[in-house]
Amino acid sequence: MADALPGNRERAVVFLHGSNRTFDRAWPIAAHVEHARFAVMPGYGDGAAVPFEQDAWESTLIGTCSPGAVVVAHSYGGPIAMRAAARRPDLIAGLVLFEPAAYALARGNAAVEAHIDRVQPVLDTAAEIGTAQFAVAFAAALTGTAGTSPVSPDELLSADRQRRLPGPWALDTPSDVDVPMLVITGGWNEEYEAIASQLHRARRLTLTGYGHRPQDHPGAADALLGFAGQLQR
Repeated sequence: MADALPGNRERAVVFLHGSNRTFDRAWPIAAHVEHARFAVMPGYGDGAAVPFEQDAWESTLIGTCSPGAVVVAHSYGGPIAMRAAARRPDLIAGLVLFEPAAYALARGNAAVEAHIDRVQPVLDTAAEIGTAQFAVAFAAALTGTAGTSPVSPDELLSADRQRRLPGPWALDTPSDVDVPMLVITGGWNEEYEAIASQLHRARRLTLTGYGHRPQDHPGAADALLGFAGQLQR
């Protein structure tokens, strides 16, 4: 892992979490980045979960950025970051996307469609079933194995946040983003590789051995900082 290295002329690096981890648990890599900021989405701070609004997530992200920022997003945060950058290329200079859940761009791919077929029925019933029941059903749809029911307040809050989100394939996801992008996948899952292949203008990197969290790979900090250091503005 890299030592703490500076960004380019105090360039802000803004970290956007995914759907089921709060900012403090999502980004241990941030310890290696100077000028790191965290975009904390509505309902992911100290309060209760709230209904999802893509515009609200995007506005929160944009409000955390300063001109020339690099946005680093994981999974569900990927489409949010992409639309923010498409709308505000004057503010966001580049994107680093770790396994972005930009499913809307890879519709028709067999692995993507199979995932949606498994998960969407669970999401359709999310408002009608209890939080613990949802968590078990959602985990089974994702992994194909029965999970344990959440018990602790933190586990129940995480499940409540998740059940309020639409499937990422329902998000408004731009196919063309006019800022430099680095897309990092873990090489373990056909869906995320299919999504990455649709981001034609992005640089790609595979960091194996860490599943859906390639940002935990020892080489992730160097990849992020190298990308940020090459940006022109």
